[in-house]
Order: sequence, then structure tokens, then C-alpha cells
Amino acid sequence: MKNLGVINTIGNAWITVLKEILNNGKKTLYNGNLNKPIKEIVGTTFTITNIIMPDPIIEKNMVKEEYEWMENNFTKLGKVKELHNENSYASRLYNYMDKKNQIDWVINRLKNTKHTCSASITTFEPLTDEKYIPCVSMIDFYVENEQLNMYVYCRSLDFGCKAYVNLVMLYNILKQVASEINIKVGDMNLIVKSAHIYDKDMDKVNTILKDI
Repeated sequence: MKNLGVINTIGNAWITVLKEILNNGKKTLYNGNLNKPIKEIVGTTFTITNIIMPDPIIEKNMVKEEYEWMENNFTKLGKVKELHNENSYASRLYNYMDKKNQIDWVINRLKNTKHTCSASITTFEPLTDEKYIPCVSMIDFYVENEQLNMYVYCRSLDFGCKAYVNLVMLYNILKQVASEINIKVGDMNLIVKSAHIYDKDMDKVNTILKDI
């Protein structure tokens, strides 16, 4: 497991992981697919602190179409055509299996027991997930030093394309929950099993890093 340490801001975290993948990642195939060559690091952890939005690095380098696609995934209920018509993150978080608003549940849990160790939610819907398994897999909230920190396990994140939007959307959820329980927003702690860049995005990534 590679620990990248504590990094100020989401934009800097994105750039740090991109550099790590380029410098130390291994070339492989995503899910063994010959049409999806990637450069990958298996097992990465990092903490993002001092988060300020809008983030200047993201504002400068974001791709409007990919940003809006992932934003819709986190904010609009329903199926996502590009993901084999599986449920969006919004459906999984706010209408889990058509039965449970997990965000409301975790807010109420923290209101009732501020220092609970089990304010944990998942995006997996194992009864129906088949062709697509969510990349952001589990989200956990924990009050430490009078601030709300977030712990996230991701099975896979595409840092050459949409991972930076994942991080922004996760921060928005952290901010929402912190506001509801009236506590300071804290840090985001990430464990990423597969941090990767697709070959098709290498030119874009090199351009971004050249201008940093």
C-alpha cells in the first residue's frame, strides 16, 4: 500500500496521484480488456485537508462534459445508460434499493450518537449489480477533534478522466452531512485499490501536468 500522505486541497491531491501513477504505475489492461490499456497503481491511500471550493486547479483543468456527467451521476436519481443501465450514485445514496435514504440515515445516526463508529454507508446493491460495480464503494463518517472526517474506500478510480469530480462530489456530501449535524467540515481520507490512467487520456494528463 502506497501512502501519499496529507495533501492540501482536492486539486493538489488529484495532481499528486496523477504524478504518482505516471512515475510509478505499471502498464496493464483494465479488467483484462485489450481495448482498455491503462497505467495503474494498486493500493493507494491519501488524506485531503484544507479543502476550499471552487478549487483553482480543477477550475482550470476540468472538462465540462465529464464533470457534468459525474455530477449528474451523484445528483440525479435513475439509471445510467453508460453504466449498463445500473443505478446512479444518487439513487444508491438517496434511494437505496428504492427503500432507504442513506444520507438522511447517516445524518440522524450522527445526531443521535455524535461519536458513533458506525456511520457507514455503501453504494453496492448486490442483489441487482451485475455488469457494473460502483467505483466509490463505501463511505464512512467519523467525528474527530470536533470536526467531521470522511473515510472512503474506492475499488477503482480513473484519475485521467473523472476521479477529480468524484472527489468534489464526495466533498459536497461531507459538507452536507457536517452542516446538518452542525459541525466543522474535516478531512477526506481515501483508500483506492486501483488508481489508474487510460492510455487514451495520457496526452491530456501530460498537458495538465506541464502547466502546473
